[in-house]
Amino acid sequence: MRRKRLDRMQCSIARALDVVGDPWTLLLVRDALLGVTRFEAFQARLQIPRATLTARLEHLVRAGILERRSYQDHPPREEYVPTAKGRGLRPVIITLMQWGDEFARDDPPPTVLEDASTGLPIEPTLVDRVSGAPLTALRVRAVGPLVPRRG
Repeated sequence: MRRKRLDRMQCSIARALDVVGDPWTLLLVRDALLGVTRFEAFQARLQIPRATLTARLEHLVRAGILERRSYQDHPPREEYVPTAKGRGLRPVIITLMQWGDEFARDDPPPTVLEDASTGLPIEPTLVDRVSGAPLTALRVRAVGPLVPRRG
């Protein structure tokens, strides 16, 4: 069954989910951001059916999240590397991981984040770019045509 397209909705979340809403898609982006670039490596890590993998990789290339690069001429071989648009999903992946660690597990998280230069653990948080205050500490409200009015 084909899912409903969301790319014409006014909501930015709906439009983003139209591109990355499939679970395999975000797992492929996660692995690509970790340095996995070759079809066989994606397939081995995720145990994803080859036809599904082919379709998801094509979707990510069409969406401009991954790009194909040739790494061998004979026989021709390509790898899939994140574009700037793909690298822009890193905070989404990290936030989703943190949410999963807190709310979707009852055992210790399998992955921790650390500073690449010091090796010390880090705990990323979303902050307001202007004030530097964590978003959890701010009084935030959404304003726009999709927000129901109160009262």
